Amino acid sequence: MMGIFDRVILTILTLVVAALSAIAILLAFGWLAPLELFWTSLLGISGRWIIGGTAGLTFLIAVRFIYYGFHRVGADQTLVHESDLGEVRISLDAVENLVRKVTRQVKGVRDVRGWVIPGGGRLNVRLRTVISPDVSVPDVSSNIQNAVRDCLKNVVGVEAGEVRVFVENISNEARRGRVE
Repeated sequence: MMGIFDRVILTILTLVVAALSAIAILLAFGWLAPLELFWTSLLGISGRWIIGGTAGLTFLIAVRFIYYGFHRVGADQTLVHESDLGEVRISLDAVENLVRKVTRQVKGVRDVRGWVIPGGGRLNVRLRTVISPDVSVPDVSSNIQNAVRDCLKNVVGVEAGEVRVFVENISNEARRGRVE
């Protein structure tokens, strides 16, 4: 999905290409004023910098959109299971949500943020947690790791690699999320 920044620079790129196309059409019909203006701009150092900078920026924007045009978003962000009935794809976002849900159910966990990183046929998990002060941090961390490992194996059908737990805070209150 395109963000507002990408939409703005795509609009700018489109306007630049449209202007250059219009100038090329006018040049084809014999109107030489734009060509003369371009050549006189190249005679001064500031004109060369402006033309070079504008051309360089336009080139970078075009390369960015060429890359995004051929880059398959989400293609490598899924797990694929083959069965006799066909293919099953599970998005890594779905797995991350499942891991966070399972982690929140562990006694003593107040809040969690997590990421799933595929690698070597396994899923590596990184968790940032807020733990209650009335529980043992090593016990809760071990329980989190076991719950995540079991969940990935039983629900998703993939072996867990590393399950790293980072205790970000020990607090009675869960972190408040952003209002969006």
